[in-house]
Parts: sequence; C-alpha cells; structure tokens
Amino acid sequence: MGYTETMWTILTNPTSLLIALGWIAFLLYWIISAPGKNLRLRVMNSALTLALSVAVAGLFFLMGTGNIPESVNPALWQDSLPVGLCADLLVLVSLFILIWSRRTLGSNWSAQVRNERATELVTSGPYAFVRHPIYTGFIGLVLGTAIAYGRFAGILIWVVFTVGLYVKSQKEESVLMNKFKDEYATYRAKTKALFPFLL
Repeated sequence: MGYTETMWTILTNPTSLLIALGWIAFLLYWIISAPGKNLRLRVMNSALTLALSVAVAGLFFLMGTGNIPESVNPALWQDSLPVGLCADLLVLVSLFILIWSRRTLGSNWSAQVRNERATELVTSGPYAFVRHPIYTGFIGLVLGTAIAYGRFAGILIWVVFTVGLYVKSQKEESVLMNKFKDEYATYRAKTKALFPFLL
C-alpha cells in the first residue's frame, strides 16, 4: 500500500480518522498550551513534543504503507468493530488524561524536568492516582493506535515506548526527590508511577 492508499484509508476508516484526529488534537493542544513567558523555552518544549509525536506517528504510518514485510510484521488480530471501538475508546480516554494532566500542572509543566521549573509538588487531579499521568496518557494513545493497526510492529513500538517513558520518569523522580525531599517520598509511597495499582 502506497502513500495515497494509506491516506485514503485513514480518511475513509472511522477508527483511523479518529486516531489521526486524536494525535492532531494532542499535538495542537500541547504546542498552544506551552507555559511560560520565556520564548526560547516555549519553542524548545514545542519542538520536543513535535519531534516525539512525529517519530511515533511516522512509525505507524510506515507500517500502514506496507513497507514492512508481512513475515516480520504479521497481523495479530483481524480488523473488526469491537477492535475499532476499543482503539477509539482508548485514544479518547488517553487524550482526556493528557489534557487533564497538563491543565492540572499548569505552569509547572516542562518537557524536561528541572529544579527551576518545578515550583510546587502537584498531587491533585490525575496526580492523585499516578505520579506521571501525562506519560500514562501518551502510552494509552500509542496503545490505541497499535490496537487499531493490529500488527506486531505496533505492539513492539508500544512496548519500547512504554519502557522509554518509564526510564525517563525514574530520572525525573530523582530531580523531584532532590527538590521536594520528604514530601515527594511520602507522595511516591502512596501512588504508582504510571498505572494505578500496577506500576
């Protein structure tokens, strides 16, 4: 399947269209809501968000064009209404979590956690359930996309992405622990990193 056929599939398949719109909504919201008056920091945060989103979306688009041989990228399940609804629901819930988390953080958000950006420890809203709900939402967005594609490579992308964000979250926690000390240790003991009751 070439570029034109892939674009046509996205535009005519309700699940593919909803997922594409979900990614666009996420990207636009993330760039428009970049906090702070520092233009250089806003541009850097937006550029990092754009680069990560384009990389993930590009990988899925590459799968959709049929450039990966079937022998190394087999279908894991058939496209069906229940699969499509599951993917749609996951994307919509993940988008809600992403926006809710970002709005809860407000001006404390930055693409890279640094002492000078973390002015207060936010533990309300989605942060009452997990310490890194933005990553939870992003992982869900990628998983919803992988479910819709139904291919081995999609699940592999999701696994690598999840591990990468978990490692990044642990590095950020060292900064937060240094900044908020006992307050963060107490918060960390009460909440999971990415998924309530699991991890």
